Amino acid sequence: MSSVTKINRRFVIMNSAGRLLKNSAIYGLAPYIPTMASILILPLLTAHLTDVDYGIAGTISAYVMAIAALSNLGLNVVLQVSFFRSPNHYKVLWRQIYGFLQLWMIVFAIIQGVLLYYIIPAEAQENRWAIIILSNFNTVFFGPSSYIGPLFFQLSQRPIPIAIRSLISGFLTLLINYVTIVQLEWGYMGWYISSFLGGFFINASYWYELNFKLGIKPIYKFKWRTIRQNLKISLPMLPHYYTYYMVTTSNRMVMDWTKVPIGKIGEFNMGQQFAKYMESGVGAMEKAISPMCMECIKNGEEKEGRNLILLFVDIVFAVAFLFAVWSKEIFSVLVRNEDLAGAYPIAAILVLALCYRPMYVAASNYYFYYTKTLHLLLITMVAGVIAIVANLIFIPHFGIIGASVITYFSFLYQGYSGFLFKPYKEYSKVKYPFVQILLIQLAITGFALGLMSAAVWVKCTVSLAAVIIAVFVAFHTQKHEMSVS
Repeated sequence: MSSVTKINRRFVIMNSAGRLLKNSAIYGLAPYIPTMASILILPLLTAHLTDVDYGIAGTISAYVMAIAALSNLGLNVVLQVSFFRSPNHYKVLWRQIYGFLQLWMIVFAIIQGVLLYYIIPAEAQENRWAIIILSNFNTVFFGPSSYIGPLFFQLSQRPIPIAIRSLISGFLTLLINYVTIVQLEWGYMGWYISSFLGGFFINASYWYELNFKLGIKPIYKFKWRTIRQNLKISLPMLPHYYTYYMVTTSNRMVMDWTKVPIGKIGEFNMGQQFAKYMESGVGAMEKAISPMCMECIKNGEEKEGRNLILLFVDIVFAVAFLFAVWSKEIFSVLVRNEDLAGAYPIAAILVLALCYRPMYVAASNYYFYYTKTLHLLLITMVAGVIAIVANLIFIPHFGIIGASVITYFSFLYQGYSGFLFKPYKEYSKVKYPFVQILLIQLAITGFALGLMSAAVWVKCTVSLAAVIIAVFVAFHTQKHEMSVS
């Protein structure tokens, strides 16, 4: 390889890493600004909320997520693949799917409404109809606009339109939460009102963008043959998308079935709320990295894709480790409710569980790009079945701690098993050190959980060392990849 080619390849690697960090920052910082603000006012919110409020919200969301994947019938994977494979003609297919889903979501809203009518806890029966209407209005009125719109900008690697909407919606939701929960003391209903109004803004803005600026208007006289062909690809993906529900949310359904006190469900939901903060950051990086990795696969530049994944791993591991180590102190400052403040071990385990995500993205990109969706079920469905069976066995005996540990190991399987199956082995032109990364994840998990109750000076020392190691690994990885190239 000539010196000029080496220099060009080094520039591509550095540019890819720079784009990842830039796009991740835009995807992540915009929604994270209101998220950080919500964390700052969390002491005010938790002073006006109870474990029962969190339990009501957690129980309802568990059942709602049980049918959430039906809202788009898995067709988002068809939209993604067509964007890359037919860059000049994808809009025709997108418009037909848009029209079909617009009609389907009316049916979906009816199904969701009936479900909510029967599962809303007794403690929230007085607000049953309000919850049903607030949960379904945007779905019926705007259809799939809220995910087709951001999907277009994500795949186009144009994060700013998404970031601006996330920023405005986030602050709007935060403001309404403060007014309804702190000022008006409406408890859990404040969440449903703020979620509806924030969702209305997001849906309306993307609906206008799609229909009047991008020219992606729904075609209601779609070709049934086209829809059927794409449903054959997308419907096998439903179990895949249900896996996330099966792993993260089915535990609350099992808690409800096994009569775990709703206050304990609330404690688990509080721990999961901190995991969601982490998840939004991980999701921001994933939104930035997935299109870039798809391009790398398409262009035969998989070493650059691996380099981005390893950087992703380094960042997620470091942040999750630091949160877990300091989770006790974080809860003591932010959670002003004695019952809820004891949920910090739950939060630590659930945040560390998210370390699976970078390696899952690395392997699953090949399954998605080459439309090996049935093979993906070997990863996702098994993880989901492990979670449900283990929840049924262990939650009655070990409660919410058992649920969090089950979540961790179910995600562990989902994150690393994809490297063992045929699609990755057949199509990948690079090798990932997934065994070593798995062992590192297990090691930092045990180390972090062991340090939760350590002295502050010990935590400070270990945290400084962790940051230095993470920075060193990041630079070493970049340097190694460039030297190899």
